[in-house]
Amino acid sequence: MTSTNASDSAAASAMIAGGLNVFKPRISHVSYHVADIDRALHFYVQVLGMKEQLRVQLGKTLHEVVLGFADPRAGGLILMWDTEQKAPIEQTRGYSRFVLSVADVEGALQHLIKHETKVITQVTDAKTLRYAMVKDPDGYVIELLQLKR
Repeated sequence: MTSTNASDSAAASAMIAGGLNVFKPRISHVSYHVADIDRALHFYVQVLGMKEQLRVQLGKTLHEVVLGFADPRAGGLILMWDTEQKAPIEQTRGYSRFVLSVADVEGALQHLIKHETKVITQVTDAKTLRYAMVKDPDGYVIELLQLKR
């Protein structure tokens, strides 16, 4: 084995052990299929405060809109819809929730209650955090998470 092959092999092993960490990954967006884009946009833009960043037509009837918060490090959400979709959107059993870190979980929950958002878990204290859970108009669960200081 030449020294180049040995160093290439060591570099490859280091990359495998660290996964994608060498490339500094972070989650950018999560994507949801929604039944009514206007209803979903009202919730995510007017109630949660996200901003529409981009719209894309993916096919004849398939569309997506990219949303994000004011803080570009906060990640975002892609809402997808099909103009020919007639049946309700079915969530799979594997889906759990979308988690939003907030500075004040009680204040955030009260804001959502004021906008008639369905609450499924009131503010709950755990060891190092506080959380509450709500549902968006399509039934997706959103967890509000506050780290205790």
